Amino acid sequence: MSWSQLNKSINAHSVMALDAHSCRDYGISLSFTFPFDKVRFTCQALAMLSQLNDFDQKMVEKDIKQICHHPNAKNALKHSRNPFKRIWRTQYPFRNYHFLIRYDIQPSAISITDILFDKQLSGPKGNFAAERSMLYQVNRKTIANYNKALDKDKIGELEGAWDDDPQPSAQVRTSHAAVNGMQNQLTKAAWLMGTHLDAAYQTDTIKAYTLFHNPTDNIALDGIECVFDKRLGQKSHNAQHLAAVLAQNNQQGKQVKWVAHSQGAIIFCAALEHYRIKYGKPLTTQQLAVHGSGANLDRLKQVAQNTGLTINSVRNNPYDLVPSVAGRNDLSASSLARAYKFRGLVFGDEVGASPHTLPFLGLETYADQLQLLGEDKKAIIVRRFIKSLPAGDSRI
Repeated sequence: MSWSQLNKSINAHSVMALDAHSCRDYGISLSFTFPFDKVRFTCQALAMLSQLNDFDQKMVEKDIKQICHHPNAKNALKHSRNPFKRIWRTQYPFRNYHFLIRYDIQPSAISITDILFDKQLSGPKGNFAAERSMLYQVNRKTIANYNKALDKDKIGELEGAWDDDPQPSAQVRTSHAAVNGMQNQLTKAAWLMGTHLDAAYQTDTIKAYTLFHNPTDNIALDGIECVFDKRLGQKSHNAQHLAAVLAQNNQQGKQVKWVAHSQGAIIFCAALEHYRIKYGKPLTTQQLAVHGSGANLDRLKQVAQNTGLTINSVRNNPYDLVPSVAGRNDLSASSLARAYKFRGLVFGDEVGASPHTLPFLGLETYADQLQLLGEDKKAIIVRRFIKSLPAGDSRI
């Protein structure tokens, strides 16, 4: 062979010292307050850290600082959470992040040897409030698709169409991605957002997508998070995290098609507002479809235009109170009357009858859907409304 290693002394386990300037050469953003004099990194740890987005790097940095303060603790990063922090949604609600940091204590410094996903903290939890906001790759299992009115058994098949135990991912590695709404624990979010992506991008053959999982606490705390993201101040940790994901996609030139459902649209709007302030570069390689929007569409479209993001479609059921009332997109008397009549279906357990849960495929499909599920009176109301609309109305 006519070539040789540039530096034979460097391998994956070589330990390196960094400073606030040299770390940028490795694609890493550590603050000037980081204890560079107390911490060393192996090449392996640097490689893993460089794959993380800005938000993940900031949270891992926080955990490493905690290790520096308590290096001899039996478990320096306790797997517990402070329930009071969950009320103030700009703050991350757990005591530590969901990456496992391996380290050795050396005489002169702490050596960070590797950074991995902590399997105890990722994935579905029996206590849904213990689920973490993170990226998951969700793979398709069957060809079940929601492209017409379905009976209860066929709707049940949708729940098995996507992997119910998705794997955490440090980056978006698929061409499609989604942000789920309120009251969606991970298992439900995985199949539901796959269903929404199928409806949003019907000509695409989607075999896998990346879920930006927005965990649920309860309806009250989820509502508080919506309020935090709708105000003009600092956004929730979810929105800040999503902004960093968008920035990383943009930096890597990835073409990503997003869908945001319900509260997911609120988070996406807040993320774009945060992105515009912190990052600023046009998001020309990514696009968004909005379903059952909890965000005000005028505000969302304006910030999307300002950041260069394309909104390619909006699907809001006229009987859905979330876009009408919560999103303040249509507060007319007729809209409020429709939302009031169907409010029980929005909060009910039958996902097929809800005007909010599954993708909106048009009023005629929704009327057929209601009839298949035994909601004959509601189906008559929808068909009566269809007759009042002008021919060619996009909602039909």
